[in-house]
Amino acid sequence: MSRTLLVVIAIGTLALVGGVARASTSQVIRHQFQGPFAEAGWETVTPTSITDVGTLVSQTKDGTTYLSVGLQQTYLDANGNVTGSLTVAGELAGAALTFDKLGLTTATASGTIPVTRCTFDAAGNPIGCTEGTLNESATWTGEGEIARGSFWENHFVGAGNFVFIDRENGTFRLASATATIGGQVFDESSLQFADLGVSNQLSVTICPHGC
Repeated sequence: MSRTLLVVIAIGTLALVGGVARASTSQVIRHQFQGPFAEAGWETVTPTSITDVGTLVSQTKDGTTYLSVGLQQTYLDANGNVTGSLTVAGELAGAALTFDKLGLTTATASGTIPVTRCTFDAAGNPIGCTEGTLNESATWTGEGEIARGSFWENHFVGAGNFVFIDRENGTFRLASATATIGGQVFDESSLQFADLGVSNQLSVTICPHGC
């Protein structure tokens, strides 16, 4: 469920770059890494907005560190009706990472991520997209026992809009996590999930109508 949040936001944003939804042919996106990773997601709710944000840092076999972020903010009026929304998605290659591979006790990641921001009206119709950057710094603290084994999940989103498949094996540990993303602080009070580990992981996103 955790990585799916990033995929949903990223695909929804990339499909609308330039502010125009375009039909295209079937597309398959593969993401594979072998090494340490840490991920987390938060949700904050105010009288005027709901913000869901997820982040994933991973390191490939060649040592390159990737830091991804996906954010979706829904705006509300005084009666709780949706007035519009914003999605933000992006990935940085070469992010700063510190990671305890042996004990899975701590991890930190930071960087300035190139992102695409897309806005929508109250009905969910696209208004437009812009390119920019988003500063992020995140910290994970391992909690509980280290698990070893395999993990998989399949998600079918939006009645055939796309399929997300995730497969991985290695060592994993639940965690607490805090982050500052775009100047906004996300802490344990709004944490929805967090974990870290060292694994071989493959994720495949299939977009029958184009991503």
